[in-house]
Amino acid sequence: MRTLRLRDADPTLRLFITLFLVLLTAGYAVGLAFVDHTTSAAPSGIEQRFLGSDENAEEITYPKSPSEMYTLVHNHVFGLSILFLILGGIFYFSSLVGPGLKRFLMVEPLVGIATTFSGLALVRYVSPAFSWLVIASGLSVGICYAAMVLLILAELWVPTTRRT
Repeated sequence: MRTLRLRDADPTLRLFITLFLVLLTAGYAVGLAFVDHTTSAAPSGIEQRFLGSDENAEEITYPKSPSEMYTLVHNHVFGLSILFLILGGIFYFSSLVGPGLKRFLMVEPLVGIATTFSGLALVRYVSPAFSWLVIASGLSVGICYAAMVLLILAELWVPTTRRT
């Protein structure tokens, strides 16, 4: 049985996947910019965003209500799971990395999504100290995202010496 590989894709599929990844990455980048805008990507910003700020803050925020938490977690877990299903599905056909690294890069973002959004609930309802968990898991998800996209694009467009 012959295994499908990205490097064997015809030009139309290469272009389609590339444009999809460009748009997906643009959307992901806007999401990251929003996180930076609302939290400054810092533990104190995460705490303020979910626990509320004091009256002396530049922008007054209020603690997230249970309804807001449900909406946030539902929308993000649902959407990001689909994003990584599609990205991981494409990456599965990459032949640039071994099976162990491939498995890690495909599975870790899903674990990271669960950890990130569980961490936000822990920040809101248990302790602000969990903001470090949110940052670490979010960073890990982002690194895996970038690695998969770059490896896919490299396999699609960087010429390699083919063995026959």
